[in-house]
Amino acid sequence: MLHAILVILAAFTPTLPAPSVAPAPVVRASVVVETGTLREAGAGPAIALRVHSSATALLRAALIAEGGGPNDPVVAVTVRSLPGEAIGYSSTVAVLHAGRSLAFRRQRCSLCTEGELVARVERSLARLAPRLRSLAAGGA
Repeated sequence: MLHAILVILAAFTPTLPAPSVAPAPVVRASVVVETGTLREAGAGPAIALRVHSSATALLRAALIAEGGGPNDPVVAVTVRSLPGEAIGYSSTVAVLHAGRSLAFRRQRCSLCTEGELVARVERSLARLAPRLRSLAAGGA
């Protein structure tokens, strides 16, 4: 009896076509990290790797694919040692597009460790994420 009821219900259940959802366009951006001027042996590549990994994770979280082309925005991160005998770093995180810097954050990190520097750069990246998403999606 239950089988007969299910057959009747199935016969009267309307079948709706699957909604056709156009795939969202792929939004892309590139990441460039410059640490070549750091004085400490081995610090440049280590910091560059950590910053690049953080920036890539941010792009993924913002639904932006890494590896943009020449018309896509670029996240440019520059890390330098503080001048003279000062201990610490300065960093610039910029969003570049069509040869222009459209958004950037500069900061100085005196007496900070590499981990603290990377955390500050990550916060800068997070603050610039909405602007980057807008540019990558074709906004101005």
